[in-house]
Amino acid sequence: MIPIAREAQLVLLVLGVAVAIAQYLFGLSVVWPAWLVFVVLLILFRDFKRTIPAIPLAVVSPVDGRITDIRDAVHDPYLKRMAQSVSLRQSPLGEFNVHSPIEGKVQNLWVRSASRHAESELAMWVQTDEQDDVVVVADLSSVLRHASCHISAGEKLGQGQRCGFMAFACEVVVYLPQTSSVRVRVDQSVRAGSDKLAEFVHEAGTPSAHP
Repeated sequence: MIPIAREAQLVLLVLGVAVAIAQYLFGLSVVWPAWLVFVVLLILFRDFKRTIPAIPLAVVSPVDGRITDIRDAVHDPYLKRMAQSVSLRQSPLGEFNVHSPIEGKVQNLWVRSASRHAESELAMWVQTDEQDDVVVVADLSSVLRHASCHISAGEKLGQGQRCGFMAFACEVVVYLPQTSSVRVRVDQSVRAGSDKLAEFVHEAGTPSAHP
């Protein structure tokens, strides 16, 4: 049985029961396209467990996707600071889980213009014990995009820990301290919770070499 993301389990259960009833009433020859859609949805909403490596000072990717842009001097609209940013486009084929980019405490969650899809965003601010701040912002400007977090401000997250769900093909921006060392390039594919986007640079040390 394919492990399914918890956010989609109830919907898929109801859909599966409905298709089974339809098959009983009308026969497989009529209902088989619905079963095909059901199988595709099972694959899209899969939730395979991942091995999360411990990478000190690293910022890992929050989603499966591809790097679309890297900037070293941008305005972080949430923390009102100058920052570096790494932009990603989420993989349209899943997995759709969201993982914490760092180990730290959730300082705040924001939802902007939730009633207007043209400007909707979901943002999460996580801070490490060393006061390094990372903000992850999801663009939900399409009615086909959806994101949810099952965490709250004050909660501690581990690096790479699953903390939410996001679909489909969302645009994600990760805001980093300006002193961070970015470790990815545009068009590079990354896996959520394991692939490194950047490293924090502290005065007492320097980042490790490229993997």
